[in-house]
Amino acid sequence: MKKLISITILMILPLLCIAEQYTLEELINIGLESSYDIQQEIANKKNSSSEFRSSVYGLVPSVTAGVGTTKYYDQIIEPNETDWSKSGYLTLSKSFFLNDPSLYNVHTSIYGMKNAKSSLDETRKQIAYYVFASYLGVLELQETLEIQQKNLKLQNKIQQQIKVQYETGNKSLLELKQSEVSLIDYEIAVNEAANLLSKSRKDLFSYLNIDDAAFEFVVPDFSSISTTSEFTSNNLLNQKLNSLKINKLLHFQTTMNLLPTISIDYSFAHSDNGDVNEFSEYSRDSQALSISASWNIFGLMDNFERIIRSKRNLKIKKLDYVKSKKDYGLQLTNLQNDLTTLKRSFELYESKLKLAEENLNMAQEHFRLGMISLLDLDRSKIDFQNTQLARIQNNYRLMKKQEAINLLLSNLILGKW
Repeated sequence: MKKLISITILMILPLLCIAEQYTLEELINIGLESSYDIQQEIANKKNSSSEFRSSVYGLVPSVTAGVGTTKYYDQIIEPNETDWSKSGYLTLSKSFFLNDPSLYNVHTSIYGMKNAKSSLDETRKQIAYYVFASYLGVLELQETLEIQQKNLKLQNKIQQQIKVQYETGNKSLLELKQSEVSLIDYEIAVNEAANLLSKSRKDLFSYLNIDDAAFEFVVPDFSSISTTSEFTSNNLLNQKLNSLKINKLLHFQTTMNLLPTISIDYSFAHSDNGDVNEFSEYSRDSQALSISASWNIFGLMDNFERIIRSKRNLKIKKLDYVKSKKDYGLQLTNLQNDLTTLKRSFELYESKLKLAEENLNMAQEHFRLGMISLLDLDRSKIDFQNTQLARIQNNYRLMKKQEAINLLLSNLILGKW
């Protein structure tokens, strides 16, 4: 029985350990689900689809149907007649304009749907990247705190050794005081690292709008992915392009307003003043076709001013699009240069860390034997500590930079979002 209980505990324990952890994917999904911005973008996307359908409905002919009954009080009633009269009608009409606004509404609503879709996708990527960067920030501070705690423990040990050597006359009072100052410095570094870690976690979970259960953060698997060397487009630039197309369309519509207003109207009507259920008597049908042309002579100057404003706005939109594309290309070049530098720095920090660790081990042994001074030992210790911290910072900066490139190019963040 005891053996069975032990086996059961061993099986459940790993599950409990896994459950009490935060993963990057889990927190990103929570951020996407609880985000107000996502809900707003989803609503905008649905509204843009609704506006498109409404614009299409504007092309449909107008159909009107109705029935009615009338009582006549001043009419002489013959035998087998009634003073009630029933009526029914059906009207079909459609107007066609040379510069029909309904057609422009359809085109602009299509671009509006594209912009809404791009905006939703961009918001998802922005949130995923923010959670990703914040998550790495917490991991970086966790590792920094661990290193600072190890260094504090090491410095405390060294300070105790110096104290013993001072009491035996092998170390001076100055060296003892220097060791005490170094110990205080490491305590300060530990306290500051712990405070930054606490603030970083609070900020992240405040953004996610959930309580922090103080679970451990799992280090994500990350692999470097090669990216394109040239910028072509992204979600933000696509939105600018769609806005530019809308402005071109509106400018064309404004220009067309200089022409006479030509319209073609067609209507079909069926009325029945007797039995509303009988539609076989086609003599009661009526059709009409009309063509009209009009020109607002005194409105020409106003139309000219509208065209000038529209042309000016269109020019600004074009310049903004060209400038934005150039700026995004420059940003991509800078990010790729940074990525190359960080990759090389990471390799160098790996080599430097090994050397710094070897130097520290030798320095501690030489200090114990009295072959080097406290200053030399501190230099080896500080070099090892700085190399550790720089390697951690470089590693996480490398991960962030890779995903920053994906964000700029509107690629999938971490291959998923």
